Amino acid sequence: MADPQKLGIHPRAITGKKVSRLRRDGILPGVVFGGHKDSTPVQTDLKTFERGYRRWGTTTLLTLTGLDGDQPALIHDVSRSTLTGRLLHVDFLRVSLTEKVHAEVPLHFVGESPAEKAGAVLVHAKSEVNVEAFPQDIPHNIEVDVSGLLEVDDSIYVRDLKVDAAKVEILDEADELLVRVVPVRVEAEPTPAAAEVPAEGAEVVEGVAPAEGEAVAPAKPGAPTGAAGAAPKPAATAPAAPKPGAPAKPEAQKK
Repeated sequence: MADPQKLGIHPRAITGKKVSRLRRDGILPGVVFGGHKDSTPVQTDLKTFERGYRRWGTTTLLTLTGLDGDQPALIHDVSRSTLTGRLLHVDFLRVSLTEKVHAEVPLHFVGESPAEKAGAVLVHAKSEVNVEAFPQDIPHNIEVDVSGLLEVDDSIYVRDLKVDAAKVEILDEADELLVRVVPVRVEAEPTPAAAEVPAEGAEVVEGVAPAEGEAVAPAKPGAPTGAAGAAPKPAATAPAAPKPGAPAKPEAQKK
């Protein structure tokens, strides 16, 4: 077991909305809770904590100094600004070196899959697993070697993880999927729309008006253009008006 990392903290008197002043001064507000004790507002140096947190994550046992003696603890949670990503708050969980705790341990995928080199894709179903262990025995991460994934559908499950079972118990179901090889899906190109011109021999329904903007095919010579089988009627013409000055024809006398 590696030596616990030390972090200096101090009791915090400023609470509520006023803690924004602390952040402007480079101080990170937080709280220490658990361990059958009351929660205690604390503060620590923002830059010092941020540098350490990149290495520690939430699985490294810390020794908090500056309160009533050294206190073993884990980082339970951190809050960040959704706009800037800046750290806003940290929660420390008091722990006992003689009591097991639950923790989420990240998975670290290593190696190169021959199937992936051949053009397939690795789909990751989980990025962390839940474990139970003494605080000093929690692994920083669990390695997952993908170099044995040779072809499509090859998979790695929780049961395949390698940990020291005498110290660490994985709580997730053994059959839960961690990573699987899948083929690359190539989307089919969209097929052209159905032909606008009727297929040879297809019957054309008459009397259907063309859509707006649709071209109307010219009628074949001799083909009827009205009702089916009926020739078009000639348009009725009005009698021509008499020319000016021309005498009107007398009506035929009745005999």
